[in-house]
Amino acid sequence: MDSDPLTPGDPCSSRTLSVKATDDDAPFLFGFIPYVADPKKHARVEIQQVVEQSGMLPWAVPEVDPASVAAIFVDENTGAILNSPQLLTKMDDVDLPFSEWSTSPPSDLFNISDVDIASENTGVVILVSKQNNTPSLSGTLAEICAQDPGLVTCYAGDGNQSGLSFIHGWSDAPATPAQPRICDVSLVSVTCGDDLSAPYFLRAGDCDLGAKAVIDFAFAGNPKPNPPAGIAADVKLDAPGCPGQGCKMEYLGPGATASESIWMTTQNATLDAKLGRADFSIKWRTERADGSKPSGTFSGVAHPYVANGDSGPVEYLKLTTADAPVADPNSRNSGPDRSVIVKVGLRKPFQVESPLAPPVVLRVASPSGSQNQAFDCDKSINFRNEIANGCQTTYRENYGDFDKDGISEWQDIFCAAYPNGAGLPPDSSFTGPTPNCVRVETGDKIGQFRQGLSDRFKNPSCAPNNWPESISEYDDFRINYDLANDPRYVTLIITDYGTFLSQGSSEAVPVKYFAGFYVTGWDIVGSQPECPDNEPHPWYAPNYRKSLDNGDVWGHFINITFSSSGQGNDELCNYDEVGTCIAVLVE
Repeated sequence: MDSDPLTPGDPCSSRTLSVKATDDDAPFLFGFIPYVADPKKHARVEIQQVVEQSGMLPWAVPEVDPASVAAIFVDENTGAILNSPQLLTKMDDVDLPFSEWSTSPPSDLFNISDVDIASENTGVVILVSKQNNTPSLSGTLAEICAQDPGLVTCYAGDGNQSGLSFIHGWSDAPATPAQPRICDVSLVSVTCGDDLSAPYFLRAGDCDLGAKAVIDFAFAGNPKPNPPAGIAADVKLDAPGCPGQGCKMEYLGPGATASESIWMTTQNATLDAKLGRADFSIKWRTERADGSKPSGTFSGVAHPYVANGDSGPVEYLKLTTADAPVADPNSRNSGPDRSVIVKVGLRKPFQVESPLAPPVVLRVASPSGSQNQAFDCDKSINFRNEIANGCQTTYRENYGDFDKDGISEWQDIFCAAYPNGAGLPPDSSFTGPTPNCVRVETGDKIGQFRQGLSDRFKNPSCAPNNWPESISEYDDFRINYDLANDPRYVTLIITDYGTFLSQGSSEAVPVKYFAGFYVTGWDIVGSQPECPDNEPHPWYAPNYRKSLDNGDVWGHFINITFSSSGQGNDELCNYDEVGTCIAVLVE
């Protein structure tokens, strides 16, 4: 063969290798007939995608690959849906760290649907459909979200106040001394700069936000001084992390009209990691020349969201607009025909990327004691030892082109063959079909997770991180490096997104496919990484925050031909896709 992998028939491109052998020194037939046999042998080996195997680690990694995404606008006061929900278009921006979906391409401003911002409280719910590219978008929010259970999901839910994003609106009704009018309320990132859609949707949290507000006190001039020069206006932000009396807000100057004033926080709100939806309100107090002292609260004027279990696969959510001038699309004058462009970033389907790309973060164990991504793969073996030694039981893919029509489909996405996880993991004496689902393990797995990884990667000494640091090193790494004897190379089970979201200790999740993964770092114990050449957590470096890495492991997907226990699926290996491959003798 030649060395050009693009040459038709080359083993590198065909994933096959044929070998012929002839014995030219065979003895005479029967030892005395003067005729020499010319025996020939032929063998053919194919490199196939693995369809079943053992040895994987005991956690399943959900993959997000939806058929459609939609934005639903909800009047949070009444629960009514505003206008028609809008299907989003998948955008192809390779520079983004996620798959972006948008209600309209940013360049196609003439086809953007307008939204009636009918009240002061408009929520944006995100619907994700796994298989249907035209899900039903008619009916109430609860009816839309209830269709095809398990295949269609609304984030963060189907209630009046379940939106992952929020639009604060205000009317032009005149203010009175007894009832001021809240106008624009905008949030300001203080230390939340690592989130692309900050300050309204935060992937990480554990950071500070400020707020800027425009208030009409029905008083012309500076409302801060005592009467009669002013009205002794006092304004505070009531939000997570603010002291009991609220975060102080200072007067900055007049607004667009004589009676409007601009206020800015001098103390910041703090949003914890995994907080979900936060409630920002503004408390006010004045003193009038007639001796009256009106006070009150503008409730729910902003609702930033920190990603948690209810936000599902959403990594990024940002509102923009084609209207001008609108300084903040999350805070605007209410009314019909308002342009609202919703951009949603979902986790990308896993892929083999450049070795220089940032590591992929897998959140495996939960410190909350609720459901995580762990599964019980072996009978009578605990989670720690399953990590240290790999699963001994063989499992099989649940997703593939089983009917040979060129389209992959699920055999049993809901694991109906294993009701409530029955029969999983199988006994060692089990002789039935290889299971294509794994049984979920609930509870706090942080301790066993860390112990198992230490047993596998650290003891008796740290396994060096040999991930290549250049493209040229990567080529040699994939071809010549002995991954079989590097404990940092592991096999993972990829499953469908959403399979870990419901509660219960006896559920099963489907095996979508197997994937090779090289671990470059993991959840640490103490203030320093356990091994000196571990990569820092890619989400938070250089400002590493240990509180956010509980149950994380990170590294790179890689597809190689790996000599391990397994079975091919008759499909030739595709090294450009995430998976695992095996050499199979076919002739």
